[in-house]
Amino acid sequence: MAESSRTIYVGLDVHKDSIAVAYAPEDRGAEVVALGTSGTRQCDIDKLIRKLESKGATLVFVYEAGPCAMRSRWPA
Repeated sequence: MAESSRTIYVGLDVHKDSIAVAYAPEDRGAEVVALGTSGTRQCDIDKLIRKLESKGATLVFVYEAGPCAMRSRWPA
C-alpha cells in the first residue's frame, strides 16, 4: 500500500463509558466532522480506526482525558 500524503487529525474526548470522536483534514479551512460517540472496548476502537483508514489518509490521534480517567490507571 502506498504511503498517503494526506493527514486526518482525529480528536478523542475520553470518558469512562464512551469516547466522543471528531476529525478534521489537514487542509486549512476544512470543516471538523463530528462522528458522535464510540464505545471504549478494543473492538470499538478497531472499528473506528478501520472506518477512518478507509478515507485513505494518514491518521494522527489526539485525546483529552479528565483526571478521573487518568487516575484510575496511573495512581498519583
